[in-house]
Amino acid sequence: MSELHELMARATDRIESPRLEQVAWDTARRRRTRRRGAAAAVVTAALVATVVVGIQVADRGDRLAPAPPSDQTPTSTPSPSATGSAEKVWPQWDPRDVDQLPAAPDRIAPAFPDVIDPPASSPALSDDPVGPAVLAVEQDGLAQVLGTGGEWRTVPIDGRYPVVSLSPQGTRLAVYYGYDDRVGVYDIGVTVHDLATGSSRTLEPPAGFEPRDDAGWMLLDEETLLFSSGSQTYAVAIDSGEAEEMSVPAGVSTTLDPAGNVLTDYAGGTPREVSMDRTGPLLRIEADEDTVVGTTYDDQAFSVVVADRQTLTPQFRLPVLDYDGNYSNWGLGPVALADDGTVLLRVAAIGRRVDGFRLVAWDPAGGDLSIVTSTALPVEASVVFAQGALRAVDPG
Repeated sequence: MSELHELMARATDRIESPRLEQVAWDTARRRRTRRRGAAAAVVTAALVATVVVGIQVADRGDRLAPAPPSDQTPTSTPSPSATGSAEKVWPQWDPRDVDQLPAAPDRIAPAFPDVIDPPASSPALSDDPVGPAVLAVEQDGLAQVLGTGGEWRTVPIDGRYPVVSLSPQGTRLAVYYGYDDRVGVYDIGVTVHDLATGSSRTLEPPAGFEPRDDAGWMLLDEETLLFSSGSQTYAVAIDSGEAEEMSVPAGVSTTLDPAGNVLTDYAGGTPREVSMDRTGPLLRIEADEDTVVGTTYDDQAFSVVVADRQTLTPQFRLPVLDYDGNYSNWGLGPVALADDGTVLLRVAAIGRRVDGFRLVAWDPAGGDLSIVTSTALPVEASVVFAQGALRAVDPG
């Protein structure tokens, strides 16, 4: 077995859901306030489609009107669902009230600061390495990473439409650039920065790939990149540059169409289809070994749903007031499942003279909602997280 084959086998065992959802989230937020070029939007949309095996969204017609606020109160007895399975449904939450939530317990994502507020300038990573990072911010042509000790470092950006991603454990940062339609330049190399040493290396796409405007990269794990162009997807070893085309993705994917809503689970390398009839069609999916969480808006209130991964039996549901359709379209979705089952939600701060987002912890079993970290960064900024830091729970 080749070095890359061994890396891919380990990575497939660990990856539960596509990391490119975060890239698509950031692009959707940016497009609300300024157009950064059609190509930049196409890049992220196509990357997601590749990793999740071509999402097909059925035409639902007119969007449902937001449901009125619920007066339901939590009970210790789960509510029976329409299919007869036991499911606890919590009171509907209005995310416009997000800033009224208390601070999250210190044990949840303990490496994150209370506020994400990058300085106007910070030392260059190449001059002063920082070690693992918990997050990275890109805005106005400047990329910065935040180390686990609270140190900010700057990473050079030298092109239009930069896309950044962090490896799951935060040891590496990848930067590539979307197709520049203004000058017709197609340069789809990627630069990978090692945060512990400050060194970097640039890799080119695998030989034989078909150039497309939607081509792009993401960090699959600490040693492997994923390169996608159209229907082609490759795993690329960072240290050697060895590339191998992938026949099936890792994690889970969804197919939404009138014939049936199906989640395909690739755990173990063998595709397994599970109907989403009980949960409703799931989007923005995160998963761990036993659990799947996603959002759904299927002839019901917009909701966050936690379900058993094996059968997609719903276990917990948080209905969310979807004011003006902002939250279901772009403003709210899961970003991680913590190691203790806490669901971490990225919730946009939507309102007058308010900007940024809040990272909200939802305890599905107890119903509590709390704020892990906040930022007032403008919607043009891109913020990406190290998944390991998001999932971490302090046992003390």
